[in-house]
Amino acid sequence: MCGINGILGKFDLNQSRQCVESMNRKMAHRGPDADGVYQGGNITLGHRRLSIIDLDERGNQPMLSDDARFVIVFNGEIYNFQSLRSEVADYPFVSLTDTEVLIALFIKHGAAMLQKLEGMFAIAIWDNQENRLFLARDRFGKKPVYYWKGNGQFAFSSEVRSLIASQLFAPKLNVELLPEFLQYQTVFDPFTLVKDVYQLGGGQYAFVQLDDSGVVQFETSNYYVRGEAIVSDNKIGSYGEAIKATRTLFDEAVAKRLVSDVDFGAFLSGGVDSSAVVAVMSKYLQSPVKTFHVYFDESEFSELKYAEMVAKKFKTDHTNILITPESFLEEVSPALEAIDHPSADGVNTYVVSKYTRAAGIKMALSGLGGDEIFAGYDVFKRLAEIRKLRKFGLLQIWEKLPVSLRSSFIKKGKMAELMALPMVDEVSAYALFRRFFSNAELKQFGIGNDHKTHWSIGLRDDNLTSWIGNEEVERYMKPVLLRDTDQMSMAHSLEVRVPFLDHKLTDFVMSLPDQYKPHRPGKKLLIDAMGDDLPREIWDRKKMGFVFPWKSWVNGELKSTVDQGLEVVEEIPMLRPLLAELRKSQHLSENAQWYKLWLLSTLGHWMKNNNIEA
Repeated sequence: MCGINGILGKFDLNQSRQCVESMNRKMAHRGPDADGVYQGGNITLGHRRLSIIDLDERGNQPMLSDDARFVIVFNGEIYNFQSLRSEVADYPFVSLTDTEVLIALFIKHGAAMLQKLEGMFAIAIWDNQENRLFLARDRFGKKPVYYWKGNGQFAFSSEVRSLIASQLFAPKLNVELLPEFLQYQTVFDPFTLVKDVYQLGGGQYAFVQLDDSGVVQFETSNYYVRGEAIVSDNKIGSYGEAIKATRTLFDEAVAKRLVSDVDFGAFLSGGVDSSAVVAVMSKYLQSPVKTFHVYFDESEFSELKYAEMVAKKFKTDHTNILITPESFLEEVSPALEAIDHPSADGVNTYVVSKYTRAAGIKMALSGLGGDEIFAGYDVFKRLAEIRKLRKFGLLQIWEKLPVSLRSSFIKKGKMAELMALPMVDEVSAYALFRRFFSNAELKQFGIGNDHKTHWSIGLRDDNLTSWIGNEEVERYMKPVLLRDTDQMSMAHSLEVRVPFLDHKLTDFVMSLPDQYKPHRPGKKLLIDAMGDDLPREIWDRKKMGFVFPWKSWVNGELKSTVDQGLEVVEEIPMLRPLLAELRKSQHLSENAQWYKLWLLSTLGHWMKNNNIEA
């Protein structure tokens, strides 16, 4: 796990080296074990290393092929690199790293090697003969690749703020995308909130080079399209066969992620997903699994007893980490400074990662992805109910009523907005349920919303559950949860692996018909696949999640911090009317808009910390 940087263009060598060294310094947290720079032709490559596999210095990067034609910088882990190494056994290896296996595979297969890789990765390979740069990102986009191009120059990095540190451009807020950010607390690839800074999409690769006129040529291709599995012809038979296949694939997914030359463990929340990961880890490891549970000492927010129940069942080497309100609030400011691209959720991940890394762990497995793949969120149930109402003709009757009459029945909230639509369908409902700010709110304050959500796949009668899961991956998990996991864990030099996002497992589960993924209890297919490994108390209870009393803090202990961020946002003309209205009720304890204020505040802090012009 590392950080990668690079600049392509006709530079003075000293200037380009200084730029890349600045980029390296800006993300030293991603790789405290080593750093390096390579220069050749029109390319300068930089790397920060966090050593997880093969700790020898021969694994340092940038790494050259044996003939020095190819140079690679790589961030991530390839879980099947040992078996792939046998495919290129004739290559003269000098290290035991997955990085060198990637070089050998690229020499043999070119971009086609990506189909063989299992893992999380961001790869950059320079070809000294063709004077061409190859960039690639893993299927889910777990590891980031941001880039900027202009004036015959091209730069890429693992972090937006590292790109900014190159000083190749003055960072400006991408104001046109603010409506999208307000609605989904993120912006979707290939865009970012920094003007002219983009991101390579998950499952994409690109070739970059300068033409004879010095113009940057950038061409992307997809090697993996999320959602295609949903419309594939799955040959699975009975539900029993689906259970068995799911368990086999999940066990394999966890086992792949246990290769490490450093101490590692697992996040154990006490929920179904993390408990399932720990159960399978215990099956494969000879020594007790090191588990970590971060808890808040208030019964309303604590899952401590459930985590301890799982730890006892599997005899793990368990550590409970108590976070007091005082200690958590002390972490908010440094967490805001660590944000590379703003969202409302990142602080939680920052705190969990800090305490886990402080316990001596360099790599941890997480249960992230279980809710999206196995239908764990309430949105699955809500949309299924909407479909049922439409099936029985009740919504068609409702839609014939005048909107004014509908409003007399349902007056507030998202359901009121949904029921006021000309047609109440699953697609409209999903988009509405996922929004922070509604279309009506944005329109009320003169904020244009021309953003059109491009759904990844078609919705059919037999794939609602998989369709929702796919959209949860595309609209929330990838651009918010995975990005937060990467930026906040790497802020503490901690690698996080996510077995639920093994593409073989997710493709299989997504391809199953809805009847094999019932919503009650939540994640029934996963629960049935785990059998007796999960105590009934773990899954037969109300879903909690890792939450804190943000509502009271935003209006109390965090008010000054929130206000500091909002002062920056006030400089954005588009947002002034909206912010003024929100602040009128900020002091009210029953204020239901706290999360909107917090989102806007994180935007302001991020702009201030990165000198982004409004």
